Amino acid sequence: MLKLCMPTITETVRRLQSRIRGLEGWGPAAEFDVVSCGCAALDRWLPGGGLRRGSLVEWLLAAPGGGAATLALGCARQACQDGGELIVLDRRRQVYPPALAAWGVELERVILVHPRDGAEEIWAWEQALRCASVAAVWGWVEQLDGNVFRRWQLAAESSGTLGLLIRPATAVRQPSWADVRWWVEPRAAARGRRVHVELLRCRGGTAGGSADVEWDEWTSQLREVSLRHETHPRDLVAQLARATAPGRPIGTAGARRRAL
Repeated sequence: MLKLCMPTITETVRRLQSRIRGLEGWGPAAEFDVVSCGCAALDRWLPGGGLRRGSLVEWLLAAPGGGAATLALGCARQACQDGGELIVLDRRRQVYPPALAAWGVELERVILVHPRDGAEEIWAWEQALRCASVAAVWGWVEQLDGNVFRRWQLAAESSGTLGLLIRPATAVRQPSWADVRWWVEPRAAARGRRVHVELLRCRGGTAGGSADVEWDEWTSQLREVSLRHETHPRDLVAQLARATAPGRPIGTAGARRRAL
């Protein structure tokens, strides 16, 4: 009698994941190296320990002013360290060049572009991504057609240019050709600025990693925040409230009562 061994659901899922990773090979961009995000907490979730040149990266912003643009700029700074230009596409005309310099970006490497309308912006993105002498392209992107997105992805793969797209939270529900998608959400902090970053998608890797990242606005350095040993001000208030509650005396008087 022939006995058939049927694979379990877990084994089937594992095989499918392996096949998907194989189909998501990098193709023409495989020869390019990787760029650090500027923070080890983010790099460790990425294949090769960084963002691969020739890829598109989406930074999805959970709330206005939440820090996604700053994190993306840190990646742009890293991408330009070995040479190449940084194209900043600023249709909104909100980028302040001295702020780029304060973040460590060499202004002589920056080309600031102000598209006049949506069509010109799409064209500028594609041309910049297709240029091999450009290290990175950085800018805010709201609405993005799937066909245009695909053209940008192919342009980046052909040149090795890193595309850094800052996008609104609504884009999370839209189809994406980005190789990496980050979700960035602001967090309260006792000092400095802090965000919670989650990896939603990673081509050739595994999504789901997350970290709390804080940066010093004076030194422009990113670091992971260890929440295990950190006490939030709200927690301190709660601890004091519990300590002074009826039946829980504190201080010398309390020690005397316990002794009696």
